[in-house]
Amino acid sequence: MEGGQDRSRSALHQLAVILVAAVSTVASGMSLGFSAIALPELLRADSPDHLDIDEASWFASVASIATPLGCLLCGPLLDRFGRRVALLALNVPFTLGWLTLAFTPSPVSTPVLYLGRILTGLGTGMASIPACVYIAEVSDQSLRGMLVTWPSIGISAGILVVYILGAFLKDNWRLVAGLSAAFPILTAVSTLVLLPESPLWLLSKGRDRDTELRAVPGPQEALQAGRQLGKLRALTLPQAWKPLFVLNGYFFFQQFSGIYVVVYYAVDIILQAGVSMDEYVVTVLLGVVQLVAGIGVSFALTRCGRRPMSLLSGVGMTVCMMGLAVYLQLVPNGSQAALSNRELSSIPLGLLLAYVVAGAIGFHTLPWAMLGEMYPPLVKGLAGGLTTCLAYLFSFAALKIYPYLLMLLGGDAVNPKTSTSEGVFYFYGVTSLLATAFVLLFLTETHRKSLQQIEQEFLERPLTRSVALWCGDYGTSAELCRN
Repeated sequence: MEGGQDRSRSALHQLAVILVAAVSTVASGMSLGFSAIALPELLRADSPDHLDIDEASWFASVASIATPLGCLLCGPLLDRFGRRVALLALNVPFTLGWLTLAFTPSPVSTPVLYLGRILTGLGTGMASIPACVYIAEVSDQSLRGMLVTWPSIGISAGILVVYILGAFLKDNWRLVAGLSAAFPILTAVSTLVLLPESPLWLLSKGRDRDTELRAVPGPQEALQAGRQLGKLRALTLPQAWKPLFVLNGYFFFQQFSGIYVVVYYAVDIILQAGVSMDEYVVTVLLGVVQLVAGIGVSFALTRCGRRPMSLLSGVGMTVCMMGLAVYLQLVPNGSQAALSNRELSSIPLGLLLAYVVAGAIGFHTLPWAMLGEMYPPLVKGLAGGLTTCLAYLFSFAALKIYPYLLMLLGGDAVNPKTSTSEGVFYFYGVTSLLATAFVLLFLTETHRKSLQQIEQEFLERPLTRSVALWCGDYGTSAELCRN
């Protein structure tokens, strides 16, 4: 009886500590979603803060230029100074960036505007690794599948918060930025007061007897893995370069399948898709659906494998984007049929919502969750920094080219309500199909495996994963989702 109570207290303590770490990603989500609610006002022709198409594309994407720098900076911070220091440091650029945006002069100064976005992008990069690594290191193996998704849930929560602020303060993006500055400040205080250092990091520094090793009821398998991974310092080893290739490929397809384009350009995407509801209300609806789906995924991952969920996600995104493209080809945006038939106009809304759900169960959530699982402990900082650096370079490219890709494929970035946009949705549909093929060939299953077992698999098995090998080793999707 007493042992059961101790285990319950241990689990609750673990969950509380991990929740504090995951909250650090809320500010990242707010930064990701900010351009969606600010761009409509900045693009308005009679606005004193008017930006042209090129300036607007820079406003949306410039944060992603600084994000890789934050990723690279975060790696050494994680390895040298620890997970707790990294979780504290990331709040500094977030706070400075939001305050810079809040106090941007009017008429708008584009250098100041870009500086604010660059600072929040730097914070996003610094926040991209620590929570994932910390959670993977302090969580029990039985809970890890659920807990490693919490940083992604934090990002979804941040996106939803900024969408809600945008819906209530449509023309006042400066006030939204000012309110957003409160979140990193509160996160820093909670981290400083409540968060102990990762036991695995302390062990890697030879601090076996540090009292903080007992502050978090961390998994014994992680401590044992740390002892056996002490000599893994080179990215050229199979345990490092194989997951590096797999995760970098996963992130590439995440960005070019349109997931973050929908987040950054949400209002414009909604208009281009022919949705008849108020676009700001729909952004909030998309944010709610993404958050709820992310929470559902966190529970599903305690029972289901990463591979089947990733495959389901890729297939779902492909169907939704292709379906939206076909719909817009048959019922052009702004046509009489689309305007007069309420049932018909609900189709693009349903497809967008389904796309967000499909992304949330795999491509939006799982790459970040697997960052903390797939790399050996002593290269997590460096390898994780390189991966997130490349992920946000991919993000910058996808966001920067979006307006030009839209125009190249027949759309109109200035007048989305009346443009023909099926070409860009076909593009994201094809990319989602290729992403599904990549997952089928290369993604290694980590479900129900210790960190040591995952490393051993990368050491012993070939890089490509055939369907036959997958079914033989891990069973079918139904078996992976059994109790």
